[in-house]
Amino acid sequence: MVTRNLICALLACCCAAACVPDDLSVTTGRDGKLKVGEARDVELRFLRFDVSNFEKRLTRDDILALPSDVRERMWLLDLDLSSGPNSPQLLDNALAAVRALDPAQLGPAERNMQALMVMTPDTANLKDTALERLIDLAPLIGVAPEQVLADLFYLNVEDPFLSDQVVAQAMLELVIGTHPNAQTRLGPVTADHPDGIYPVKPGALPITLGDVVSDFASFSERFGPYAQGGVEHPGFVAGKTSSNVLTEDFAMTVRANANALPYKGLDLTRATSASVNSVRSQIEALFDFDDPNWLRIEGLVEGVPNISSLTFRIVEADDFVKGGLSPVPEGLGSSLAWQLPRWNLERVLIGAAQNAFQNLNSQAAYTATGQDRALFEANVENGWQTITVQGGLGSPPPPSYVWDLLLEVAQVRLHDGGLQEGEANVEFSLKDVPLGTDTTTLKDRMRDNLRDNPRALIGIAQELIDTTEGEADFYFYRASPGNLPAMQGDWLFFITPSDIPQIADKRPLRPYSYAHPGFYKDAALTTKVSDTLALDGDTEHEKVRVDDHPVVYVEDDAGAVYRLSAGRKPSPNRRELTVRRVR
Repeated sequence: MVTRNLICALLACCCAAACVPDDLSVTTGRDGKLKVGEARDVELRFLRFDVSNFEKRLTRDDILALPSDVRERMWLLDLDLSSGPNSPQLLDNALAAVRALDPAQLGPAERNMQALMVMTPDTANLKDTALERLIDLAPLIGVAPEQVLADLFYLNVEDPFLSDQVVAQAMLELVIGTHPNAQTRLGPVTADHPDGIYPVKPGALPITLGDVVSDFASFSERFGPYAQGGVEHPGFVAGKTSSNVLTEDFAMTVRANANALPYKGLDLTRATSASVNSVRSQIEALFDFDDPNWLRIEGLVEGVPNISSLTFRIVEADDFVKGGLSPVPEGLGSSLAWQLPRWNLERVLIGAAQNAFQNLNSQAAYTATGQDRALFEANVENGWQTITVQGGLGSPPPPSYVWDLLLEVAQVRLHDGGLQEGEANVEFSLKDVPLGTDTTTLKDRMRDNLRDNPRALIGIAQELIDTTEGEADFYFYRASPGNLPAMQGDWLFFITPSDIPQIADKRPLRPYSYAHPGFYKDAALTTKVSDTLALDGDTEHEKVRVDDHPVVYVEDDAGAVYRLSAGRKPSPNRRELTVRRVR
């Protein structure tokens, strides 16, 4: 880090003209504040000390110490979970593995997932479901209830109702795809993406540098419970996620060219000199991307890195959800499961079953020994089932869509072992998930994506040059000589929230409590004369050119209003101002 001590040492080697005092020409009262009507003359200076090819080695801990939004803007790649023919089919393979596990070695949530995956007509429990009447009816004609159930779904009695692909697709669309952090990611601010928000490919999870350096521990936070802006989601990543991507020697070495000195400004409230970190306004030129050594990465595992363990969870609703008994809406039915949040287990079940059996057509007829006429008929047309009986055999199950039947049967099976409603959440884990790229490619992606999004490196840059001191309300800036004449000269920049340093827990050192940020034409602060026009790469700060507006009004963070009047220019990098408090 270029510390203040280092900067002073560097400046001590420079000519005396460069070593100008930090203090402004301000004489303060006992409380250091201007009274209403009182005025003082101050002098602002614009200082530069350019440091070339300064290098900072950032370890895993250094990157983890950066603010979360900085880490999340460092997008690297998307982890493809989709089930298409050209995808890695990670979910499909994981669900297939779930079927083969020893249930005795599983916890309740994993056993629940396995129960869903292995449920067949032969193992389905019809008790307390709409199909319960089959238990009594089928034996009267010499047919086992499980055979009738298999015939109804056009399956063998030992075939699972739901395939790996059907369940995986339902999870991707209804659980994973509905999580806000799986729908968008942060990235560079561009004309096409002025908010810096990008869509994520459906069926994929965005992976950031923050994920990699935390060994994917950040996954449980990013894809866990979410509640922001009125949007809620229980999350789908459970427990601890781990990875095999970085070695203990991982580090990133960044090379930068920068003005190592801060911008000098004024704390209006205290009428004292203050310094603002100069990084944000020079971020576009901070790194020389043509230099092959602008970023060096070491300590990635050889070969194809992977996520060692990633556990998915789907939460159950609090109450049993009955299947519908109406064909309306057509193709769906009237079950209240359709009205549940899409990420609920019951909604996933009925959605997966509807996707699997929406085009099902089947017919089965059963006759008693020595009889020609069918006593029991089961028919399915586009998923809608009807069962009829003859000869007073009893009351058949009511007509419904077959996915309504499967919804009830699956819920009963989930509560094997005495689990109460709302306790039968399901989980399953992916093991040794390849990231889909080798170490060399991953390293190139890290370099390329960071190069394409230099503003994601602001946090790192501020680690390189930490020079904020005091509580400036605005600062003095000299436009670079390469600007058009109308843009050259002296400027005043009003600070932004990002100019306020953060303390250990990533909270700002002080609140950004300005009611009227910027510079105004009048003391009532009704006509703003500043804006965020682009100047030397800066588009964030409210700024005003002194020659265009030699008198402006400005408010401090305590609500006091001041009149700033431009005075003499003793030298190109110095500007005198008269500061008068007007209210």
